[in-house]
Amino acid sequence: MARFRFRMDASLQLAQQVLESAQQEYAAEYRLWERCVRACEAQHICYCEAQEEQRNAGLYRPEELGICQIFSVEQRRRLEQLETRRKEQELVMEKARKHLLEAHREVEKFQRLKDKQALAFQRAELQKEQKILDETGQVLHWLGKKTLNDEYMMNGRTKR
Repeated sequence: MARFRFRMDASLQLAQQVLESAQQEYAAEYRLWERCVRACEAQHICYCEAQEEQRNAGLYRPEELGICQIFSVEQRRRLEQLETRRKEQELVMEKARKHLLEAHREVEKFQRLKDKQALAFQRAELQKEQKILDETGQVLHWLGKKTLNDEYMMNGRTKR
């Protein structure tokens, strides 16, 4: 039986390489996003502590209130910067995710085509084998009849 060869194998391999690259890119962007989220959470804690310190300064240490307010505003500014960076990273990560999905669809498309062609090839090969078997059976059948006719002739009998 002949061996199946997918003519678009190079395209399938290229699509798989693109998929692997897209997976790595998405994983890197996801890790970056996770770092941004952790940084935002940590900065949010710092901001809450700065606000609490500002409240305490307002109640118990009025001379430190100005410094605490400046510190609190600075912590809020940092938090806003980190949240902006996190949102930007979410957009980048979403773009990488879409690229990953597109690459995955491309690989699936080539894989389905390969499977379909392999199945068609296998069916064609089975049909060829069946045809050979049928022809062989017919030849053997006719040879068997001819042999019987020869035997009848040799014995002086005729077939009727």
